[in-house]
Amino acid sequence: MHFFKSAATVALLAGACLVSAETGEKGDAPITEGNSDKIVYEAHVTSSNVKSAHLNFTGTEDGVGILIQACFTGLNASQPGPYPYHVHDFVVGAKGNCTATGAHLDPYLRGEVTPCDADAPETCQVGDLSGKHGKASLEARGSGTWCTSYVDKYLSLDPNDVAFIGNDRSIVVHNVNKTRIGCANILLVSGGSSGAKSYPSSNATTTGEPPIATGAAARLGTSGLALGVIFGVVAMLL
Repeated sequence: MHFFKSAATVALLAGACLVSAETGEKGDAPITEGNSDKIVYEAHVTSSNVKSAHLNFTGTEDGVGILIQACFTGLNASQPGPYPYHVHDFVVGAKGNCTATGAHLDPYLRGEVTPCDADAPETCQVGDLSGKHGKASLEARGSGTWCTSYVDKYLSLDPNDVAFIGNDRSIVVHNVNKTRIGCANILLVSGGSSGAKSYPSSNATTTGEPPIATGAAARLGTSGLALGVIFGVVAMLL
């Protein structure tokens, strides 16, 4: 009996690991290389709810991934946090329309039904910065400022790479309920080429609230089945 309980426990743990991260329909995001530290892109978000959110994107000394430095200041205290922020597919629309930015940059069709697992960033949406590296803190509310810096190994400064964050992309800041409270285009500051290509994800839209990827929704059935198996095993152990 103890053997069966041990085997079931192993199966339970294995099943839990299977649902903790979700790979995109086109596989995991590869680590990018050749990102020159002479190339700099920036985005500066200002809105009625965001006094300032400044993000700087540059290459690294070894060319692996992108160094991102971000500072958030003066977020409206009436907007619940902490605050997710992402690279989105398209540029900001007329009169600062953040909905026109479409969905998160997601060239590997991972979707967002299953939350990003920060311990497996290669499985996350490429543009899900806060999912991989943490949301903007409540410290940024009112007169406060919150800053962070990190290297994201899965974004690219190469206009021919599907993970390119350049001139066709934007940054969107959300409140904790996913409402878009500020956005800005990512623009070339120095070095590189402005000849960006657009790689929209299949779930991009220009209307309504932030979209949920249909591909991930379809795969949710698999995750749900795995959860059902896990709960069944737990019941056997009781």
